[in-house]
Amino acid sequence: MVFDQADLRELAAFGDEVGVLSFYTTMEPGTQAGRTRLRNEIAALRQELSADPDHERARLAGLRLDLLEPRIDELLDPAGPGLGRALFAQVAGEEVRTEWVQLPVGDLATLREHAYLLPLVTAVQADRPAGVARVGRDGVRLFDYRYGLTDELEPVTFNLATAGSSGGGSTTLPRLSRGGIHPDRFDQRVEEHLARFLRESAPHVAGHARRLGWETLLLVGDPRDTSVLSEALPAGTEIIQVDAVLDHALSPPEVLEFVRPALDEARARHDAALAVRARDLALSGGNGAVGLDDILSLLRQGRVEHLLLDDAGGWKAAPPKPVAPEDLEEEMIELALEHGGEVTVLESGAAGELAEAGGVAAMLRW
Repeated sequence: MVFDQADLRELAAFGDEVGVLSFYTTMEPGTQAGRTRLRNEIAALRQELSADPDHERARLAGLRLDLLEPRIDELLDPAGPGLGRALFAQVAGEEVRTEWVQLPVGDLATLREHAYLLPLVTAVQADRPAGVARVGRDGVRLFDYRYGLTDELEPVTFNLATAGSSGGGSTTLPRLSRGGIHPDRFDQRVEEHLARFLRESAPHVAGHARRLGWETLLLVGDPRDTSVLSEALPAGTEIIQVDAVLDHALSPPEVLEFVRPALDEARARHDAALAVRARDLALSGGNGAVGLDDILSLLRQGRVEHLLLDDAGGWKAAPPKPVAPEDLEEEMIELALEHGGEVTVLESGAAGELAEAGGVAAMLRW
């Protein structure tokens, strides 16, 4: 099952009266380095617990760590799924959750009041759902990309006289026949039919974009063809045309690898635009806010629709409640998710738009 935003919201409510143990590891193929790193993190956590002034809490956490050893071994199994893996366990309760994504999440073992979410949020928000359409004379080949995984969808096949069908299981538009067409005009008719087929495939592509929640759709192919499809698609999803001819035999991961730079650029632009919009709304008195203390208050009221954070962190809460910056960041993420909001951790380029706002902004519900 693919990890998604609904899982993040569920984890935001995952707590315990004593605390939650959170473990993260990144298991690169062909190496045991991830196992070693997490074991070192667990050893460091045990040392922290031995110095914890709350002796009963430390004792319970230590016992829970012992009981979790079989689950930790499963998490560290090289044959297990996922590049990035996470385990969350209640200390006083019995509930345990394991998550995996095909994205690096670092290595960490920590005890906190709730499940520690920052590594997961940072990983998955950078790989939000997007679509890729390889547009050619044989049809439109579609790919869904989200959270490090790529899935090929049902294509639309064009039965032009110059291109064959891609086989069963696809949506196929009618074949162009040579009958009654003068040989000198056949190539022109092929182009006309190709343009018509591309326009007729637009509802199929748009349906996938709507159903799968694509923020961005890349159209890869000859610009003469991608332009026709782009113009026929409804407004909503950001459409980017990539001038390249991809080999039809490329696997989904190979297609993704080719378009990844374009996707990364699109997401950076999208995040920067979000930051500018939130900042401008705040300055104009609209449904936007900037500044740590105001946003903490709005988060507690459940008014934040979309929280934007500088990945560099470094916030300071106003007295009399001194809180470590990493704890403030986690508190903001948990509050946003608990109330059904979204969270975006901005990389340096987009975060620069919030430099004068203390590195935090929000789009508000009201």
